[in-house]
Amino acid sequence: MKPARQVAFITGGLSGIGLAAAIKMLERGIAVCVASTRAKNPSTKNAQDCIEAVASKTQTDCLICQLDVRDPSSIDQTVSAIDHELGPISILVNAAGVYSHQPISSHDYEIWNSTLGINLTGPFLVTRAVWPQMLKAGRGRIINIASTASHIGADNYAAYCASKAGLLGLTRVTALEGAKVGILANSISPSWVDTPMMAASMEHQAKISSKSANSIYEEVKASNPQDRIISPEEIAQQILWLALDAPRAITGEDILMTGGATW
Repeated sequence: MKPARQVAFITGGLSGIGLAAAIKMLERGIAVCVASTRAKNPSTKNAQDCIEAVASKTQTDCLICQLDVRDPSSIDQTVSAIDHELGPISILVNAAGVYSHQPISSHDYEIWNSTLGINLTGPFLVTRAVWPQMLKAGRGRIINIASTASHIGADNYAAYCASKAGLLGLTRVTALEGAKVGILANSISPSWVDTPMMAASMEHQAKISSKSANSIYEEVKASNPQDRIISPEEIAQQILWLALDAPRAITGEDILMTGGATW
């Protein structure tokens, strides 16, 4: 019997790590749904064109959906569309994420809620929504994109650090509940990755300090023992390995990708 094809659902898939993962999966012949709040938005046209070009070149099916990971009805609609257009979901990559740069003493409550909603509640809701399909198939791979900030913290990033630390806990519970039914769950905690979110953070830090964005970038680069910034493609390679090639015993793990930094 021919095995069912792999179908990946990637949140936050129109930039950074999510986009890199989508491209690598399409190159491996995996059908992909890329979901984002900015789907069909002119600001992401280049990313969407790139995804569609790779899908066409590899003759692999893809779907681009608008999704708000904080909204259960939006998630249900997306999961239903994926099932109808591509088939049951076998790989989930929770890559959607935001950051907020505010001190605890004056942290805006709405920004706190929104950050946790996207970075932590979102992965929970999406995992909950795809679980029945993975359970029925007796297989599934869930990869959550966490951060070294979940381990060491960073001043003025309370909501981001808290949400990513919570994601580690969610990953472990997901792995435990999935262990007996063929569903594996792991997280990846990169240090700084060369993404649009990193660039925005550098610009914001420059505005509130006497430093330039370029000098902050060089400081971050120097903090990596390899004296460089990690690329989204490197994280995507790790995602692909966890999704396709990692042994079943690897579940409930958080994989640090820091270029050797231990802090």
